[in-house]
Amino acid sequence: MKHISIIDILYSLKERWKIIIISIAFFIIIAFISTIVSKPIYKPTATVKVDVYEVIPKIGQEISYKGLLPSVPIDKVGSQIEIIKIISGEVLKDNGVNLNFKVPNFIKVDMKKTIIDTIKKDLVFNLKIKNDSIFVFDKKNLICSGIFNEEINCYLFHFKLKKLKPLNNQLTGKIIYQNYPKTIENWMKNKVSINQEGITDLIKISVEDEDKSLAVKIVNDIAKKYIDWSLDQERRVAKLSKAQLEELLKEINYQLDSLKQLQAKIRLDSLTLVSYLLEFRTGLSSEALAEIIKKLINNPNDNYLRKIIERYYSKDIDYAKFNNQVVNYLIRRDSIISNIIGAEIAIAKTVSPAYVVAYATEPYKPIWPNKPQIIIFSLFIGLIFGIIYALFYEMLDKKISTILQLKRWTNLENVNFFYNLNELKIYLTMNKNKKFHFNYPIEGFENYQKDIANEYVLILNKGLDIYNYIEIQNFYSDKKCNILLL
Repeated sequence: MKHISIIDILYSLKERWKIIIISIAFFIIIAFISTIVSKPIYKPTATVKVDVYEVIPKIGQEISYKGLLPSVPIDKVGSQIEIIKIISGEVLKDNGVNLNFKVPNFIKVDMKKTIIDTIKKDLVFNLKIKNDSIFVFDKKNLICSGIFNEEINCYLFHFKLKKLKPLNNQLTGKIIYQNYPKTIENWMKNKVSINQEGITDLIKISVEDEDKSLAVKIVNDIAKKYIDWSLDQERRVAKLSKAQLEELLKEINYQLDSLKQLQAKIRLDSLTLVSYLLEFRTGLSSEALAEIIKKLINNPNDNYLRKIIERYYSKDIDYAKFNNQVVNYLIRRDSIISNIIGAEIAIAKTVSPAYVVAYATEPYKPIWPNKPQIIIFSLFIGLIFGIIYALFYEMLDKKISTILQLKRWTNLENVNFFYNLNELKIYLTMNKNKKFHFNYPIEGFENYQKDIANEYVLILNKGLDIYNYIEIQNFYSDKKCNILLL
């Protein structure tokens, strides 16, 4: 079978350009209709700076070692994103995103809130409005009622309606409790996006919805609630830290009092310390050691006094060490007092360390439908579909109208194909010493008879039936055949 080149394929597509144009036009029309029919989807975005730093400053290695402060991760951005997701779910319920009200245009849904989000199927409730009274029925059973401008509490949801003009007649409507695809969980997955901006501590919160006012309200509510949560969290941690620090301060003060009493009794200096140790070694009593032992007897659980006696006995204490220990306890006490004051300041704060960098506003353009993008995509799809359909039609068509069809149906390996008369003239010029026979005269070329010709040029008109071509090919099968397709 003759080799089929890319040029042959392009030539065939050129011959069937109408199919490709019709395909492109069809998909562009479909895309244009979809942009008109589709409801626009808006995506407002708010930016918040999250709190990624420790609420209480470090107060000393020994306090952290004892685990008296709540642990705070160094990088809190990931945890803050998860917290914002939890807050987002609550905000979505507070805005009743799975509640759809079918009411006249002059009645405004002023507030809607989801109470239970565990129903697995859609529910439809009938709404009847008479004068200023509102009644909600589950089939024929009244489930809740109320009046305009006041919150109406049903067991699955709460809502508030506002009338924009006086009502003269009884009105009806519906409340649709949607669970798919507008459950809170699906909303979180498909329509709420929370992402970190680069490697900063900024978080972008975006909400998609057909109602751009509702989308803006939801995204701003999420940002505000996170700021409030951050302030409450700082206060909570500060209260917990303050309570733990106060307990530690009591322990430090008790140890300091014990040290000061011993210091006053013993009057520590290098000379008296040696004399007391010598007296203790020889089994003699001393006023200072007797005082220590007396206190230990009165306070048998006082491990600190027990350690003092042990250190006296092992000669592991001197004046400098004793004095340094007192100084260290004083420094630790001052540090704890300072951090208690810091915790009290944090408890009294009214401004959160996190804040809203930019609130969401109503977007000017929707993210869907994106008309330029849809048109370009439909143009591309139409082109691909048109090419595939044109080539498929080429395979099924039994009329020889393109060089691709001619090559596909012939089995001669020595067939040369020409695309126009200019190429034919070039060929004949390059092969001017050979004789050719044409099945009809061509102006400017000599026509030889079949019986004296060594090679033949078959000039075929477009649309020649393939069976007629096979008959011609068989007739000239004993000669070298050159085919020109006009």
